[in-house]
Amino acid sequence: MNRRQYLTVSTAALSGLAGCLGDTEYTISSVETEGDSHPLALDVTVADRNIAIESPGQLDITLRNTGTQDVMIKNTGVWPLGVLGLVPADASESVAILLLTDEYEKASTVEIQPNGASRSNDPHTGTLGADESIERQYELDGQRVSDAGTYTLQGYFDAVPLSYRTGEDADWVAYHPSVTVTLTEQSVLS
Repeated sequence: MNRRQYLTVSTAALSGLAGCLGDTEYTISSVETEGDSHPLALDVTVADRNIAIESPGQLDITLRNTGTQDVMIKNTGVWPLGVLGLVPADASESVAILLLTDEYEKASTVEIQPNGASRSNDPHTGTLGADESIERQYELDGQRVSDAGTYTLQGYFDAVPLSYRTGEDADWVAYHPSVTVTLTEQSVLS
């Protein structure tokens, strides 16, 4: 390799590396869920812990009907979980991290923008049968994460992601799962 090629290659490599050094990367260090008395349960597991600009972290979220009868679920955005986000647990900020899923691309009711999202307020209803579950994978895009810390899972637009009822004549009950996700900053050079 001659000197000119060497300088060109090394300049390009250093330029690419310089952009990476300014980007903070995060790790999903823990996910904790607490059970409650609802006939629904939410299981959240980490599919990919590392959150980088080019490579999102991933959470597998499963909604289960733990009861013995069908549960009707109502929400907005996409069925059954709506549009989910992570909100700082200390409540000092109100900016949520939008969780992304392929379901948004399939729906005409959700539009994703670089710095947020919009959705139709038209309700979606469906039924989750007894002992039935639905799993969706959600991504944490590194460009949408600005700080490490502990976050709570909730709806991106509303604190309550969905409502449910166990019969046609029953009242709708707000379902607010108790899930915390802790993000820690990781060294780019490790």
